[in-house]
Amino acid sequence: MALRYLVALLVSLTILAPGPLSAQEEVASGYYRYRDREASTGYFEEYEVKPRGPSPFIQAPGITGRGMRYRTDEKNVWNRKFLADSHRGIPFYPNRTCESCHAGEVRNMHGTRVGITCRQCHSSEPIASINHYYSRMNPIRRHAYVCAKCHEGASGSLATYVVHSPNPENTGTSEVFPELYYGYMALRVLTLGTLAVFIPHTFLWGLREFIAMRRRRREEPHE
Repeated sequence: MALRYLVALLVSLTILAPGPLSAQEEVASGYYRYRDREASTGYFEEYEVKPRGPSPFIQAPGITGRGMRYRTDEKNVWNRKFLADSHRGIPFYPNRTCESCHAGEVRNMHGTRVGITCRQCHSSEPIASINHYYSRMNPIRRHAYVCAKCHEGASGSLATYVVHSPNPENTGTSEVFPELYYGYMALRVLTLGTLAVFIPHTFLWGLREFIAMRRRRREEPHE
């Protein structure tokens, strides 16, 4: 009798219960979630990167020149983070090197350990600004267009790695990268505090052992 009720309950649940949702299927399988949502195929459509395309920004009225500006009264300040050509208007740019303006960015793990050059990530001219919509360095496609060239299947989380991290000793780092600044300072205080305690301790310990050894030698009988 109990078996009949159990079978009837299972049949009722099968008929009346809603079917599995796509979200449940996605969460249930980490492999398919990674493959469908995060993994890069390494292939890109032509429209994704469009160098030298028309500027999508509205120009400030009454101000000559191209580029997006912060305010109408800032005639000499350009917001270069949104330009299709981030080096537009820089004097003598064809004769310059990357290091002449970006000396701090040259020192990074990718260049030091693997020897990757600037052009391998930032592409050839014109180099679009990092926040330009069609830029290969834009966070919405950086993992697929840049990182995946060396890191197969790179996801969006991999592209959040800060390649050109600032100097942790600079006070300005606390504003642009507070995690690095305060983490570095905490480790520095920990290291200096440990050395300040254990170096004198080790010296005094060694001095005590040396004095004890001299005393033992004096107390030993001479033949």
